[in-house]
Amino acid sequence: MTDAATIRAQLPATPRELVQGRQDELIAGLMEYVSHPSVSATGEGFPAATDVAVEEVKRAGLTPSVLAGKGRPVVVGHRAGPTGAPHVLLYGHYDVQPAGPREKWDSDPFTPVLRDGRIWGRGTGDNKGQHYAHLQALRLFDEHIGALPCTVTVLLDGEEEIGSPTLADTLRAHRELFDCDLVVWSDRSVHESGEWCVSHGVRGMLRLRLSATGPSRPLHSGNFGNVAPNPAWQLVQALASLKDPGGRVLIEGFDDGREPLSEADRAAFAALPLDLQEVLGDIGLTEMDPAFNGLSFYERLADRPTLTINGITTGDVDRTIIPDTAEAGVDIRLTAGQDPQTVFERVAAHLRAHAPEVTVTMVGGVPASRTSIDNPHTPRVARAISRATGRDPLLIPAYGGTLPDWVFTGILGVPSIGLPLANADQANHAPNENLRVDYFLDATAICMELLLELGA
Repeated sequence: MTDAATIRAQLPATPRELVQGRQDELIAGLMEYVSHPSVSATGEGFPAATDVAVEEVKRAGLTPSVLAGKGRPVVVGHRAGPTGAPHVLLYGHYDVQPAGPREKWDSDPFTPVLRDGRIWGRGTGDNKGQHYAHLQALRLFDEHIGALPCTVTVLLDGEEEIGSPTLADTLRAHRELFDCDLVVWSDRSVHESGEWCVSHGVRGMLRLRLSATGPSRPLHSGNFGNVAPNPAWQLVQALASLKDPGGRVLIEGFDDGREPLSEADRAAFAALPLDLQEVLGDIGLTEMDPAFNGLSFYERLADRPTLTINGITTGDVDRTIIPDTAEAGVDIRLTAGQDPQTVFERVAAHLRAHAPEVTVTMVGGVPASRTSIDNPHTPRVARAISRATGRDPLLIPAYGGTLPDWVFTGILGVPSIGLPLANADQANHAPNENLRVDYFLDATAICMELLLELGA
């Protein structure tokens, strides 16, 4: 079979030039793809969305398969490369967030619009535009050469936006399909500065629900005050027991198991551009959380677990009542080395001791994941970005958010590298989600260069 160097030499132009020559077609194809709803949380667009993803995998020259389990199906595509070439698994997800309030969109979320150099619509950046760039890179190799520089498996998750609850079981059940040397996932955004970047991990997440119950129905506060226990007070006191007034977490063993950043990670974070006052000003703040004074912006995001109250539901602010129930959502972002079940058990033990009348349940848990920043694949990924764009990327040890990266590093046991391909202001999960056309076209060229570098 043709090797990567021969494939590069046989291409009629550079990847960037090939993409530029097909830009109208690529943009139109992405807009068509985005026009098909695929909302995993509600089922809107399914099962047709799976069929659409399968067709895109076919058009890319891959052999598709659908792995259907308890949840939304996983779509897989595979094509062998030259004998002895590495096998790369490309991860993305074809499900999207719900549209949310339609009145806050400037155009229909599932009728994509090209305006001001951007494609507007739900799923443009998160995540259809990103994995579509990979698929179009594969299609260009297929059309011009009829071969790939390395063996490729594409995995399109149908449930990422609801936490990928069945992905781990799917990989375990079909392990032979995913026996690869490297995973490259394209999700999230480029660096806030607008620079391309290469990421090496994500935090995990533990989602909790705290509940307290009181009387059988809401009660008149004058008739039953001092008589009926108030579940709202029980809940807020339970929440207050989790942190001291300075913001220090009081749960015994909360940080246990945390793997500290390496010196290479710290050096990489120190090299990242940051205008802290601009970042804070953009969210209406003037200083960072004083509970973590002494830690840098990036250390706070990557090297420490969080404990966040997401919301509280109880009673009615317009009625003088004793509520019958009170409930709070809490999330904990976990760092590498922490086990979600273990952390949950520590939270539960704390609440049994300090607020036994409050019930805590585990809604979901995803471990953190980290790949060493000095692994042998990162220079190749970085070189692909430089070849396509003329700019060296930033190297990021880990993101503060959460993706199902642990299934690759933990179950498959292979390095996993993030290659975000969407603009930083993509407004994913929000109204007016968008993808800049220049990033999308550059991304497609980067994906071609990536396979050539990995196969070299």
